Amino acid sequence: MDVTPIEIPSKISHSQPFVPDTGFKALPGTESSSTPPEEEEHRSTVGSLALAPVIEIDKLYSAPEESKSQLITALGLLADSVELLAQARIAAQKSRLMDADRYTQRFEAILPALFRCRKIGDGYAVVINSLHFAAINKRGEPLNLNQLTTAWRILRELRNKPFVEFEQALEYVEEFEACGLRVDPPIVSELLEHLEHEQ
Repeated sequence: MDVTPIEIPSKISHSQPFVPDTGFKALPGTESSSTPPEEEEHRSTVGSLALAPVIEIDKLYSAPEESKSQLITALGLLADSVELLAQARIAAQKSRLMDADRYTQRFEAILPALFRCRKIGDGYAVVINSLHFAAINKRGEPLNLNQLTTAWRILRELRNKPFVEFEQALEYVEEFEACGLRVDPPIVSELLEHLEHEQ
């Protein structure tokens, strides 16, 4: 009796989407809007149906020993920040302004801890510092939906690429300013206002 092996096609569905261009899982709040079709193909090792191990973004980036703990801390704080801003955006879209402000205040409370992780790089520090001063310059006034969306989107990108180039960070700062956030330190803002009144 002949025994003919039967090949069974397999297709694996992933519970979490993969980050585009990397093949690594995204954490909540950082996933892309769509998954490329080629990522849906099954991933198995040669001669086996076992899945290849998936590397999470937290383990993807190498860092010097002295800043490695800061990187791990920053990635967790950024994920929390992205989630809080996402909740604030949803509340703002539904005109629940008090809820939106409450989520925003919780996000702003994380900014000092994020800035303490600035050894990750100058680009990272510029983005976080700009948001910190933007929050101070609002003087308790809530962020509008456009400002929430800009901050949420840029922090999502920073969460996926924490070693952001300095030039890219400056472009992010320009986006903050374009949506009405004032990112200069308060003393500089006050001096600029004083000069404007004198002219």
